[in-house]
Amino acid sequence: MISGKARSQPRSREDWVARLCDQLMSDSETSHQAVLSQLMATGVSSEELYQHYIPAAARKLGQLWLNDEASFVDVTVGASRLQALFRARAGGGPLDRSIPLGQSVLMVVPQHEQHSLGAFVAADNMRRHGVWVHMGIGLNHAEIAELVATNRFSMIGLTAATWNSVVNATEIVDYLRSNVEGVPPIVIGGRAAAEKDKVVRRTGADHAVQSAREAVEKCGLVTVGGAALFDKVT
Repeated sequence: MISGKARSQPRSREDWVARLCDQLMSDSETSHQAVLSQLMATGVSSEELYQHYIPAAARKLGQLWLNDEASFVDVTVGASRLQALFRARAGGGPLDRSIPLGQSVLMVVPQHEQHSLGAFVAADNMRRHGVWVHMGIGLNHAEIAELVATNRFSMIGLTAATWNSVVNATEIVDYLRSNVEGVPPIVIGGRAAAEKDKVVRRTGADHAVQSAREAVEKCGLVTVGGAALFDKVT
């Protein structure tokens, strides 16, 4: 594991993100929370943490792995801790400011999809702007179909980080279309959705997007005050 070292207080956002990543991958279970507390002590709001710093840390973790600057194990530990932050917030912690408006979304992280943090970032954005979000993690096709059939979702989001994930998403879309009546708009998000037209043609989904804001606009979801949702889905 990468251990955290006592250093002077970071001076820039990039320095803070680097410090946060170090502690996310450290042996300590709580040192990353101390970094977040230090950030808030400098005047950074909880909204800024979840909108900017934490997504930036997620991107940096991925870059560290791609550049062979951190092991897969270290990056996985860091990503799981980031996911835990979003789960805690979604559970109604002190930083949660959601104002449900009645519309609901099913955000699916399919089986065998390892890159799930982007789905949590997008879900957090939507919750804070008044949309109910149900997270479906590691569900099989039948379980997803059961959720869709027994709830009135306004959108189904599928995360896809690689082209192999897009292929898997195609199977889910086909299964839902064949086994559930009145399927709401299906949206593919994630890094693999960059080639939007190609992804839509391959999967049969209604839309391919790269931000929560784009998903909301494409599906016509109502948000608090029409507020913008602007974080990238990574």
